[in-house]
Amino acid sequence: MIVIVGGGLAGLSTAFHLRDLPHLVLEAEETPGGLCRTREMEGFAFDYTGHLLHLRDPRARALVDELLPGVFRVIERKAYIRTLGATLPFPFQANLHGLPREIVADCLIAFSESLGAPKIHDEEVSFHDWSLGVFGRGISEAFMFPYNTKLFRRAPQEMTADWVSWAVPKPSLSEVVRGALGMENRGLGYNATFGYPSAGGIGVLPAAFAERVKGLKCGTRVEMVDLDARRVTTSRGETIGYDRLVVTMPLAAFLRTTRGGPPGLKDLARDLDWSVVGCLNLGVDRPGVGDGAHWIYFPDADVPFYRVGFPTNFSDGVAPRGTSSLYVEFGWRRGETVDLVRLEEDALAALTKEGILHSTDRIVVRDWIRIEPGYVIFDRARRQVMARVGPLLEAIGVHLIGRYGAWTYSYMERAMLDGMELAGRLREASERTSRR
Repeated sequence: MIVIVGGGLAGLSTAFHLRDLPHLVLEAEETPGGLCRTREMEGFAFDYTGHLLHLRDPRARALVDELLPGVFRVIERKAYIRTLGATLPFPFQANLHGLPREIVADCLIAFSESLGAPKIHDEEVSFHDWSLGVFGRGISEAFMFPYNTKLFRRAPQEMTADWVSWAVPKPSLSEVVRGALGMENRGLGYNATFGYPSAGGIGVLPAAFAERVKGLKCGTRVEMVDLDARRVTTSRGETIGYDRLVVTMPLAAFLRTTRGGPPGLKDLARDLDWSVVGCLNLGVDRPGVGDGAHWIYFPDADVPFYRVGFPTNFSDGVAPRGTSSLYVEFGWRRGETVDLVRLEEDALAALTKEGILHSTDRIVVRDWIRIEPGYVIFDRARRQVMARVGPLLEAIGVHLIGRYGAWTYSYMERAMLDGMELAGRLREASERTSRR
């Protein structure tokens, strides 16, 4: 029996691709999907913050087409940065036009100087030093440092750089110069286009998996894992044996549930850190909020949120006609106390000051979502833990996949591919065993 802990995209994809191998998916929530879920309120469909499907791998494209043929529209990204009174196209480093001239000059000079610097190895340096080496001090201090500090709630010196190589695009010198002169650079980065359902929210994707997965048990939290006996105990009082265990739940929480296994394994949970994401969903009784933007980044310290997205600019099918929807994202430290009433007031005031909301707007829905863990914190402690924990668990039949199981910086396509690839390896292992 293969037991899969967590019914998000990684767990569901694993089960789907295991085919007829005996398996069971244990999902703590009453509905599957993990963070790839949609909640409906008064005709509005709100995702758990922005969940946009970026498909680059042909295997993932074929899988989505199989599950939901014709449902996802491919949309060209319209993303912006609002800072220092200017609105710039994303990404910042390639679209500097509109900033104060002295900042543009500093960015250009420092970026050109960085081109002659020694190559930066992501796994060896802090995010602070990586950004200085790759972009120079101007771009780093104007955007990379303040934005990522708001997002992760860690100083750039405290974080490592081993999450950035695929996620943060480095433009050429010609692209930086052209962008500084007002010639917009388009198509940079992994998210230049994205897929989104033509109706409903992103929750249609895990729902399509769930319809095809056998042995999915929702409302079933894993309370204890006996690694020596290979048994899990659930919140329903069940004890379930396994041959292989697939973990997609947050790694720190999983390690705290374990009994037995390699000495010191459970203690490693103490060295893993994460941020918390607060998401304020808003339904507004006015069409066209966001002026066609899909999302906007806010690096400035005097703005309480780091990003605002506009689902009604992705799809007409996520809100009643004549209305708009927004998701407003905040980064919090683990354990931080937050006054949501005050923060909501500050956020609405900032949205109005930024011109996103009008003082006359009627807000018909307000909905808070707390996501914990939000983002994995990449630091030296994480690197040391992962170097130990992965091999130790693999050796006893426990596999870590997905953003939270593998404790990494990930995305929906990667989650589905994690499940597909692991299922392929498990099927091959089963076939080898049966031939003996």
